[in-house]
Amino acid sequence: MKIRAEFRKNERFSNQSIIKLEDGLTLSPYFAVSQNLSEAGMYFKSLFEFYPGARIRIRFDDYTLGHPVPAKVVWCNKLKGETTFGYGVGVEFLQLEKNVASRASLPTASS
Repeated sequence: MKIRAEFRKNERFSNQSIIKLEDGLTLSPYFAVSQNLSEAGMYFKSLFEFYPGARIRIRFDDYTLGHPVPAKVVWCNKLKGETTFGYGVGVEFLQLEKNVASRASLPTASS
């Protein structure tokens, strides 16, 4: 088994919660489940496929941010053996406010 080193600027925190996804093109929002979150982006599981480069808005279930966070899809993979969700999606936050993770009731990395 080959181990891949991860080089990330921001620490990721486990965060399993329901999120609402909006793309501005449909009247109905999509719902997904976040798996982890950092100040720079997040990973979530979705019923629907998203294409890399797509722009979406993410609203957290606790609504502490008061507005959706704009994000760009970086990657999307079909999940094998998953019965509930078909896709794993990685996104990068755009125009991210400083300390968004702490405002979303998550721990932040120490400086």
